Amino acid sequence: MKEILERVHIVLVEPKNAGNIGSVVRAMKNMGLSRLHLVNPVPFRDEAEQRKMGYRSQEIIAAAREFTSLSDALHGISQVFLATAKKGKWKKDFLSPSQAAARIAAGTAEKIALVFGREDKGVTTDESQLANFFIRIPMAGTYPSLNLSQAVMVVAYEVYKAVNESGPVDGLPRMAEKRAFERLTDNIWDLMKSLEVREPNNGLFHRSLKRALSRTRWTNADVAVFDRFCKQVRWYAESRCRRPGEEDKQKP
Repeated sequence: MKEILERVHIVLVEPKNAGNIGSVVRAMKNMGLSRLHLVNPVPFRDEAEQRKMGYRSQEIIAAAREFTSLSDALHGISQVFLATAKKGKWKKDFLSPSQAAARIAAGTAEKIALVFGREDKGVTTDESQLANFFIRIPMAGTYPSLNLSQAVMVVAYEVYKAVNESGPVDGLPRMAEKRAFERLTDNIWDLMKSLEVREPNNGLFHRSLKRALSRTRWTNADVAVFDRFCKQVRWYAESRCRRPGEEDKQKP
């Protein structure tokens, strides 16, 4: 169980309150989680409010890593679960915390990120495209709202419970890291632009492409196959479809 929990990373995007960060690490410690990534946080390491709320959890603070973008914070991560209360065009097919936890507990040796957005406005559309899955916490009320640390606690509890109750892993192949997937997505999009595919809807098709690809369980071998495919199509377009007078280019 401990081995699985050590692969789970809590990622906070631009937290604006040191006390909230302290409350988050307290929740993490209670649920056996210890990996914390923060994107552009407020000063927090030596803040009195953080130390008060994060009582007896300062080892997580000491080991916490800071980044300047969500993409950088996800370096080395294979699966990304984004907790959000907001629905939208690019946020569909929500999982409950227990459903997300079941996927995590049944996974392989890959690293997992549980991402929580800004306290006041969540994440941007582009940031949401980095997620493989979206988590929505069911709540009563017309305008439901949870504090950052409360949301972390709910999801972390479900992960702890699922991991504690899970049996042997299901033998799924290990997913490629998020950075490799992002490189593949950019490679496919660059290829499409070289074939003069136009983007008439202000990024609509590019976002749709990323969302469609993120639904697939990409392994390193899958990424290599499609990288080769893009390279071959690019060569064919440049070599076989050359304009009159252009010299042949070597086949890759």
